[in-house]
Amino acid sequence: MNELQYLANWVKQQHAQEYILTWLLNQPGFWWSDGEAYQAALQKSGKLLKEYVQKNQKGDLFQGIAEKIVDDESWDEVAESLTKIISIYQDELLRLQDYSRRKNSKKILKKSYNGQEQDLFVEDNEEMEIQQALPDPFSDALTGEV
Repeated sequence: MNELQYLANWVKQQHAQEYILTWLLNQPGFWWSDGEAYQAALQKSGKLLKEYVQKNQKGDLFQGIAEKIVDDESWDEVAESLTKIISIYQDELLRLQDYSRRKNSKKILKKSYNGQEQDLFVEDNEEMEIQQALPDPFSDALTGEV
């Protein structure tokens, strides 16, 4: 246990910002958009983030680590890092949703053949151009007016 306490003290002294960032990402409910830490990150508010950490780190092995970060600028940096992580996370969610949507849109039909189901797919043709609307047959050929 002494070794663990020594490690905790060393982290407090040397890597407080990194530890707090990792600790925040592992908090239950952090990823819910109505959570305090999530909102503090979106607002890039180091002050709100510090209050959240101080309020929620009681009884933790690293209790008191929030006091090791004394200047507001350092807290703002942690909030900025959290904001970037949230942004990347949201981008990746969208990318995966788009992938799933494209994958599912290709699968159009299951067909039974000799008692076995077989998936039929539609191939995407990226080179296919969208056809422009045909001109109104009643419009003037030069002006385009009806």
